Amino acid sequence: MDMADIPTVFPEIDLLWAEGAAYNIGFANALISWAKAIKPDGFAVVTELCWLREKIPNAVREFFRSEYPEMQSVVQNIETAEEAGYKIFNTYRLLTGAWIENYYDVLEPRAQSLANHSDVAVRNFAFEALKEIETFKISEDSYGYVFYILQRSC
Repeated sequence: MDMADIPTVFPEIDLLWAEGAAYNIGFANALISWAKAIKPDGFAVVTELCWLREKIPNAVREFFRSEYPEMQSVVQNIETAEEAGYKIFNTYRLLTGAWIENYYDVLEPRAQSLANHSDVAVRNFAFEALKEIETFKISEDSYGYVFYILQRSC
C-alpha cells in the first residue's frame, strides 16, 4: 500500500499507528496526508528517525547525508507536526538496546555471511547493512527512532 493512499483507504479513523512508514513519503507529507483520515481529536502514533543531539560524529552525518538527507531533530519534527495540525500528546525515544538486541544482533551475522555471496546484488545489500551497523556503533547515540504521539486538532 502506498502510504499516501491512507486517507482513501481509511477515510475516517480514530487511531493511525505508523512505525517507520512516514519515511516512505516524508514525515511532513505523511502527517499532512494522514490528517485527512484521522477524525478530529483522533490520534496518530508515528515513529521517525531523527537526530537526538546537536553534536553528531562526521562519519554519521556523512552516512545520513546520502541515506536520509531529510532527517530532522526531535524539535524540528515537533514543529512539523504542529504545523500539520497536530497537538503533541507525548514523545518517546526507542531505547538503544532495541536497535541492538532486536535488530542489529540478528542482522549483523546474517549480513556477514552474505558478504561473499556469488550474487553482486546480495553482496551489495550485505555491505550496506554492515555499513549501517558500523555507523550505529560509532554514532554516540546521536540519532534514533522517536515515537510521536499526536492528537489531531479539531
